[in-house]
Order: sequence, then C-alpha cells, then structure tokens
Amino acid sequence: MKSKLMAGTATAALSLALCSHAASAATLDDVMQRLDRLEKENSQLKQEVNQLRTKRAPAAAPVAVAPAPAPTTPENFKGNPVYHGAVAATPAPKPFLSVGGQPIITKAPGGWWVDNTTVTLYGHVDVSGDIFNPSVYDQGTKFGIASNSSYFGIRARHNLAPYGFDGYAFLAQFEALVDVAAAPNERAAFGTRDSYVGIEGPYGTIKAGKADTPYKKATAAFDPFASTIADYNSIVGNTGGDNRAEFDWRMNHAVWYESPIWKGFQFSAMASPGQNYAPDNSDYAYGDLFQCNGAGPRGSGSNFPNSAGALPGALGGNSCTDGSFGNAYSAAATYKNGPLTLIAAGELHQGVNRHGDDGMEPSLAGTPFFAPILLPDGSTVMTGTFNEWAAKVGGGYQIKDGLGTLQLYAMYEWIRRDVPAAFQIFNERSKDDFYASATQRIGEHWQLSAAYTHGGNTPGAPACLSLNNVNAPAGCASPGPIVQLGQYQQNAFKESANQYSAGIRYWFTNWASVYLVGTYLQQGMGAHYCLGPSGHGYQVCSRDQFNDTIGGATLKAVSTGLTLDF
Repeated sequence: MKSKLMAGTATAALSLALCSHAASAATLDDVMQRLDRLEKENSQLKQEVNQLRTKRAPAAAPVAVAPAPAPTTPENFKGNPVYHGAVAATPAPKPFLSVGGQPIITKAPGGWWVDNTTVTLYGHVDVSGDIFNPSVYDQGTKFGIASNSSYFGIRARHNLAPYGFDGYAFLAQFEALVDVAAAPNERAAFGTRDSYVGIEGPYGTIKAGKADTPYKKATAAFDPFASTIADYNSIVGNTGGDNRAEFDWRMNHAVWYESPIWKGFQFSAMASPGQNYAPDNSDYAYGDLFQCNGAGPRGSGSNFPNSAGALPGALGGNSCTDGSFGNAYSAAATYKNGPLTLIAAGELHQGVNRHGDDGMEPSLAGTPFFAPILLPDGSTVMTGTFNEWAAKVGGGYQIKDGLGTLQLYAMYEWIRRDVPAAFQIFNERSKDDFYASATQRIGEHWQLSAAYTHGGNTPGAPACLSLNNVNAPAGCASPGPIVQLGQYQQNAFKESANQYSAGIRYWFTNWASVYLVGTYLQQGMGAHYCLGPSGHGYQVCSRDQFNDTIGGATLKAVSTGLTLDF
C-alpha cells in the first residue's frame, strides 16, 4: 500500500509538470483536461489513504490524557490566535467559479475560514440620459445625465456557531451613495445609505443604524421604474407634492426588527427617536448637522444654506420648519406564497413641524419669529406642528403565459395629517393614492412594463401658485382677491394628479441591463408634484428659475440608461 501511495504522489507530480510544460504551445482546453485528470487522480489517492487508515493496527493500551486547557476568556482573546484551530469551522460556501475544485472568483477574499467572518463587496450602478419638459413658462425642453441611486457597500457576517452560539451571527454593513455623474458632496459620504450593526438568530434579526423603513420596503418590488424618472414616488408616499417622498424614507438613528420567514409570512418594525432639543422638533437631531429630521442632505427641508426652506443666513437650530418630525415608527407585514404576494404597512411621524408654511414659528418667548402668512382672500394660514401617518395595503400575482411571466401589482394608500377642523383648509398633507403596475417578461432577455398612479385631492393648501397658463412668475400678495396680478390661491383648485408610465428593458444577464422609460404626469390646477423625487439623480418639478411653484403643470420625460449590479 505504501508503494501505491508513492505511485499516486509521483503521478500527481508528473501531472503538474505536464501542466507547466510548453505553456506557449498549450491551449486552454489542454490545461483544463490536465487539471481534470489531476483532480481525479487526487480523488483516487484520497480513497487509498482512507483504506490504509481503516486497516491500521489494534489500538494500544489507554494513555493518560492531559486535562483540557482552561477556556479562553474575552479579555485574553486577541486577534486571530491558534484557539480557532481547535474549533470546528463553518462549512465552506460553494465557490462562484472554480478550476480543479479551487475557487478562482469569490466575494470573500482571504477565505471564508478567517475568523469565521465573510466580507462581501457589492454595488449598483445606474446612469441615464434624460429628456424632460416641466411645462413652466420659463423652462423649455432640457437634456440631462443622472446617476440614479448608484451605490457601493461592504457587508460582513461573523458566524457565532463555532463559539457555542448555534444559529447566531453578528452583522455589519456600510453603504454609500455614489454620484457617478454629479459632483459629489456630503450626501455621498460613506455610510449615507443603509448602514448598521446587528445580530441574527433563530427568532429574527435586530439591527441599529439607518435603513429604508419597513413601510418603504413593503412595496419596493411593486414599482418596475424604481429610481428612474418614472419612479412611483412622484405621488406614492409623497405629501404636499414636494420634491421628497416623506413616507418612502431611509430612517436615521433607528433600531429595527426583522422576523424569520414562517410559511411565507414575515413581519418587520422600526423605531427612530427624535433626538431633538426643541419641543416642536425645529432643531437638528442629536448627532446630525445641517440636516433636519425627515430631510435629505442639502434637500428640501434640510435647512442647509440656500436649500429650500432654509432661513436666510441660518446655520443652526430652530430652523427645521419644513416637515421635520420627532419620534417615528414604521411596521410592515408581508405574505409570499408561490405566485401570490400580500402586504400591509403603516408609519407614524410625531410632531411634524410645518411652520414653514405659515411663518409662525414660535420663539423661546412664545411669540412668532415672523409675521403670519395671509392668502389673497385675507385668511391667515395655520399649519402648526401635528402628527402625520400613512397606511397601505396591496398585493401582487404572477401568471405564467405563452411569452414568459406576467407580474401584476396594485396598492391603495392613505396619508393623513391630524389637524383641527379649522386648519383643514390649509391641509395639503392628507390624501388617498392608488397605484397599479404590470410587467411582462418575454423569454430570458426582454421585459415590458407599464404603470398608473393616482393622487387624490387634498382638503386644502397653505400657499399661492402662479399658474403655468398665465405665465406669471409672482408669488402670494395679501390681502386681496383670489385672483390678483396672476396670483392664485392654491386651495381654490383641485390637487389631484395622474401619472402614466411605460418602459422596456433588455437584460444581457441577471446583473446587467439597458432600459428606456417614459412618463407623463398630468396635474390638477392646484397640484405641484415632481418627477424622480426618490432615487433619480435630480428632480424635475413645476418651478421657475426663482424656485416659485407653478401649479397645474404637465410634466413629461423620456429616459434611457444602463444598470450593472455586482
């Protein structure tokens, strides 16, 4: 048997020598065939070694065994010491691509065995070229290049099973927005997207950091145009027609729970403390700078200098008056069984400050910083600080047809601001939304999609608009009649809107695609929604060069882009 073992070793050495001989004359097929023969010969060698072990001599008399070493305490554990050598390693993941059984492409450089931690690098790139027209008197057809929710991240998973905690693992993730086309600023800092540390176990996962809310994720798959110029967040989850979707949000300084999937059912819940010095949440949250709670970096409501809603010259507190909120809670339940999907979700924002709409932000002495805003009919705008909440239900069904698969989705959403009856005439935050989409897959590569979104009317509105058919760049003037110098009181008109979108996508692989989408947003005379408020590289709004809002505009856009996931 010993001679057989040495013969096998000699055979392996000869095979390696053949693989390295005359590299210039060998082809890739020759190399692969030699590697295959080597793998088979190694397998035979292992079988012979195992047979030799089974025929070993009878065991000798028992020998005294030294006592086991004392367990290593955490304070004595440093780095990656030899203690790991005595611990059963976790099973090796199946390599993505291998030659001769050895992985040549892996997402865990250094090996899965290092400290039982797997590190994954991942990312998504989406860059589009857009043609759009906001139908505003001083804005014509424009062309733009946008980087749409492109991101890069690092994810780590540390398996605790080898250390006596079966089924448990520590998790961490750091994710950043990548401005592929735009000039980067602090919104693209590392950790600006979903970033957290957490622990998973048999009963679910608990994480802390920042992440998309359960409310947002519940219907994320419903929208085939997510992050494009035709994104459904032009209306869905969007209050007041602003250029941010406040109920399609990534929540900062949050803690959340994700249950295991049980017979297709899963539950998730998130809580985010307001962390605010100001009782009306008009200050920055503890740990934040230049960003009001509920606003994106440098975006509307952020109070960053020169951003929409910022006080002139203000760099600090008591200026978060454009939607800043305190404590927030979000929860969702999903059920997926075969072709059927069902969802129900809800979210609450406490103490949402809307004093930016009425100009009556109270000072520490209890008096307003500014004079109240009067509408042309002489009424005093009252918006104040109140709770806002949203809820939605929906479902989807997948049908196998002669072309491929047809995926259907639909949902209904309620958004409410809890204000007194006297404030309803100025309330543009309460409405009902409806959304439906259909995606037809044709073979392995082609995908056709269409979607319809309806935004319902609101009880009122707190502002004046310059209507695009008047072409007057004027704001409110008060007091006065409802129509004065081309100025119109917003609550005198309907704020409903309808969006129609369609697109085609070609998948080269499951990770690379090219797409073409178009969208048409038709608005009531009091409505002022934007295209691409939640993921597209920039927003297309019905505003003039002075940032005055123009009501009733019809927004149109066509976009084509490339995507790559890794």
